[in-house]
Amino acid sequence: MLDGFEQLPGFVWIFEGPELRVVAANPAVRAAVGNRSGLIGEPFRQAVPELAGQHIFELLDQALHGIRSHGYEQRVLTDRDGDGRLTEAFYTFDMAPWHNPDGSVRGVIVQAVDATGVVAARQAAETAAATAERRYRQAAGLVLELQRSLLPDMLPVLPNVQVAAHYLVASSDLVAGGDWFDAVPLPDGRLALTVGDVVGHGAAAAAAMGQLRTVARQALQTGGGLPQVLAALDDFAARTPATRAATTCLAVLDPTSGALEAGSHGHPAPLVIGASGDSRYLPLAPAGPLGTGADPAPVHACQLRADDVLLLYTDGLIERPRQSLREGARVLADTATAARRGMLTEPTTVPQRLPDRICTLVTERLALAGGGFGDDTTLLAAHLLPKPVAPLHLTLPADTTALRPMRRQMSDWLTRIGASGPDASDLVHAAGEAATNAIDHAYPSGTAGTFTVHGTLDDQGVVHVTCADQGRWRPPVPDPGGRGRGLTMIRGLVDRVEVRHTGAGTTVSMHHHIGQAANVTTVATAQAAGPHKRATVVDEFAVAVMEAPTGRVLRVQGPVDLVTGPQLRAAIMQASRGGSLPLTIDLTPVTHLSSTGVKILHEVGRIITSLRVTATGQSPARGVLELTGLGHLLPEASASGSDTGHQR
Repeated sequence: MLDGFEQLPGFVWIFEGPELRVVAANPAVRAAVGNRSGLIGEPFRQAVPELAGQHIFELLDQALHGIRSHGYEQRVLTDRDGDGRLTEAFYTFDMAPWHNPDGSVRGVIVQAVDATGVVAARQAAETAAATAERRYRQAAGLVLELQRSLLPDMLPVLPNVQVAAHYLVASSDLVAGGDWFDAVPLPDGRLALTVGDVVGHGAAAAAAMGQLRTVARQALQTGGGLPQVLAALDDFAARTPATRAATTCLAVLDPTSGALEAGSHGHPAPLVIGASGDSRYLPLAPAGPLGTGADPAPVHACQLRADDVLLLYTDGLIERPRQSLREGARVLADTATAARRGMLTEPTTVPQRLPDRICTLVTERLALAGGGFGDDTTLLAAHLLPKPVAPLHLTLPADTTALRPMRRQMSDWLTRIGASGPDASDLVHAAGEAATNAIDHAYPSGTAGTFTVHGTLDDQGVVHVTCADQGRWRPPVPDPGGRGRGLTMIRGLVDRVEVRHTGAGTTVSMHHHIGQAANVTTVATAQAAGPHKRATVVDEFAVAVMEAPTGRVLRVQGPVDLVTGPQLRAAIMQASRGGSLPLTIDLTPVTHLSSTGVKILHEVGRIITSLRVTATGQSPARGVLELTGLGHLLPEASASGSDTGHQR
């Protein structure tokens, strides 16, 4: 009998008594939790304490009271090595009561299968962002698109605080609701955070939500204090029937000092999660709902500590059938505390940024615990960083060999400050063009020189990058094939650019507002798709020639710049036999298409009469092609009869 139990496929736990002592666990189970000593006979909560807050213990307690539970591909994080680092796995499980002969419950039997491979395979299949977007649109529908259009699509990226937001449309009613959220950098460097809820669902509620969010944002940006902003919202709601009885919570945080002010009209109090695992709700005394004639909302002032996480949310997150709001608030606090606990091993589909991680795990686990959400749900998280990321400062030789390390170090810095992938790509590309100009123009041939790259992030979410040299730019040689395109590309990639020539050298200053995307979706879509990891980028230059039914294809990967440009030109001419054969150049895997590459494409385009270029919408090369007059080489432009690129 024991030998058969030891050879059972899958995972089997057997727990006994009210303390759920482990009386049996097969080898697969023991391996899954790290073969801990003293497992048998120990209460499960003590044996695997890191499961607290993941709603495993709660489901076991339900089974102990005779309620059978099932879980499908549920994420579980365990400390297998005992070092505090959490390992991710997914399980499909069945928790059933273990009965005595007289019918009383003796304990719980758990059977599970490891679904990690299945989940990984499904997520790997989501390779194309366009496919994911189509699935999203099909699942959510046009009404969700209306909701998305009225909510902020980007959240600010700031030096002292990181912000994330998740908005989930109710699983039982796929229509737009009246929840909203916003994060607004204020002129004095503080950050305003707001969430709210309009009564009802549908387009009317969504439109009312959009009105209140606009009123709040305008009042904040014109310098109104927190009491004045809440008063403006209350006055507007009193005069607008669709917004009457809405609730809202507004918090204003000074990211430098940690000073926080908060006020509420009929809305749950914010939650603070500390670095040591403590949690507390702010002791707000909420006024009545907006527009109902209530007294002004009292303002609560307090101090956040470095590394605290502030959570604002709508009541859909704490309202549960057969559960009081007090109990729902306790469950939220426990779940949020558990979500920030421990470090994550790689690889994992859990976001690494702490506020994104908390939003993902909290909404995911509470949806599991309650069988979805009966109302729209908003969670807005702000992490007060222990210290800001230091500015970027590089001094490099004015030589082509400096381009790759410059791009790599700048990309690493942008990742650390929290820039999104598209923003980072644009800034790295623009800085690369400025550095190329310094290398190509500032110093006479054979003369040594240097250039510097300096990057900062201000409290309005704007990245400022300067590229400076100490030389004198040589007058450009007339060249219709490509000179001068570098500055044109920079202007198309960033919000604002300035070039200053002095006797001491040339400085190119680039300014670009960056942001992080907010997560607005349905419960079903969020659970099916899961978080997506950034694809691994291969930054080594290589070319390969392939034969296709339509002719030869030259596939190019890695950076195309001053260093690799001659190799690309030679490969193109060889593959096309000096321009006599039709050729398609696939630039999808290209990580950086500089003005050098643009010049080459313009030149070979006049030689090869049947030249086509392909690049997907997510490829860094795509925007450059459209920006620099090469869009006519793309197949879809040719099919539509277009012979000009689209200005970015």
